[in-house]
Amino acid sequence: MFSLRLDNKSRMSGDTQVRFCESLRVRFPRATRLIVCFRYEQDAIRVRRALSRRLEKYGLSLNEDKTKMVKFSKNNQRKGEKQEIFNFLGFTFYLGRSLTGVTVPKLKTEGKRFRSKLQRVKAWCRENRNKVPTLSLWKTFCAKLRGHIQYYGVSHNSGRVKGFIAQARRIIFKWLNRRSQRRSFDWSKFERFLKIHPLPKVKVHHKLF
Repeated sequence: MFSLRLDNKSRMSGDTQVRFCESLRVRFPRATRLIVCFRYEQDAIRVRRALSRRLEKYGLSLNEDKTKMVKFSKNNQRKGEKQEIFNFLGFTFYLGRSLTGVTVPKLKTEGKRFRSKLQRVKAWCRENRNKVPTLSLWKTFCAKLRGHIQYYGVSHNSGRVKGFIAQARRIIFKWLNRRSQRRSFDWSKFERFLKIHPLPKVKVHHKLF
């Protein structure tokens, strides 16, 4: 398995599009990220070389800094060998075990993305805490959390999503109490508020296996 990023050497104008696999009508109109999976390493090497030559015909090239081959081997993992990982679209891909003990590819929220999104939650709470009433602020906060759950709610990632929701809850609790000199909530009062206005529930929106 390898991840590719395609960068334009020259700007493509109008409706110009590059066809890589004509039979499948796969097109790359702009810089594109792509994952291709192979059973055999030699096939991956051959296609990578062919792809480079194909792109050169259209003034394009692979971004070598973000192009790599990643080996996933169930047999090697059973032998105790550490397997490689890679990040794509905010997820970390790795080999792990299912609840039944079967070795399968898994996804989890990428650590860097997890931390940066929490920083964005903090910045949003700090900026908006005094602009609208509490219920309006809370409604928008929950809508943002639902968006996070819908995107990151994939198989095997529920733990990371729950962790994000828990930390985001602590962040907004902190900033709600900085709306004035007087504390708006203690934890017991905040828990009662949550029972009336609950946070969105974590669920799997995208079942991969």
